[in-house]
Amino acid sequence: MRSLVLALALFCSPLFAFGELGHQMVCSMAYQLLSPVSQQKVQQLMQLHEQKEFSQACSWPDQVRSLPEYQHTKVWHYVNIQRTDTTLTMQHCPAEGCVLSAIEQQRLKLTPFAPSKAQLEALLFVGHFIADLHQPLHAGYADDLGGNKTAVYFEGEPSNLHGVWDSRLLEAASYQQETKQQALYQALRAKQQEWQNVSVLDWANESVMLVKLIYQGYKPGMLIDKAYQQQHLPALEQRLQQAAVRLALILEQSFNPAANAG
Repeated sequence: MRSLVLALALFCSPLFAFGELGHQMVCSMAYQLLSPVSQQKVQQLMQLHEQKEFSQACSWPDQVRSLPEYQHTKVWHYVNIQRTDTTLTMQHCPAEGCVLSAIEQQRLKLTPFAPSKAQLEALLFVGHFIADLHQPLHAGYADDLGGNKTAVYFEGEPSNLHGVWDSRLLEAASYQQETKQQALYQALRAKQQEWQNVSVLDWANESVMLVKLIYQGYKPGMLIDKAYQQQHLPALEQRLQQAAVRLALILEQSFNPAANAG
């Protein structure tokens, strides 16, 4: 019966979707890092969206990817590697695209600034995909769908590694609370300069290194207990912070080029 419950949990798990909370946190922190000029341009674009608030709209790519006109974007949320791979390159990105190519293509649509549906969508895609790429298992192994086929129990409930890293770790750490989110934002300021690079391959290979560590301790049906959470939560928190810093950098370069030129 226990194996059947695990199998059903794997079958029902959403594929390739950083949790809504994680996306909201990344986009909120990134927005706070922006200059007033760039914040204003984000706000102008968000007036074209029913949600209006950038951080709350950053899960939009997950919400639309099953619609006929957006089904081609499903593969944009992740990139896969083989277990024998030690480094991720652009050759891992198939012809139909992946999270690496999607970030590069969508960021180009942010300039020149001209509010439109296409530019709004580009903003939300960039915000979403940079967060996805910093969730390690979005650069995970092809043979288990980035951890979606790895059976685990999270505090007694059936789950999988992908779901644990997408949302369960953050929820268990009470990151729904605004005070927790703000503390994480304040902590990133000391590391902001260190993390400012714009190489999507560097970001991806940081995730690959974490994937290797995550799987070192994995056993099918293992219990994700408090000790696991305490061990791995700091790495996930740092990935959220890094994603926010890098998203802010991309948006600042796109929306405030005069400041960057200076």
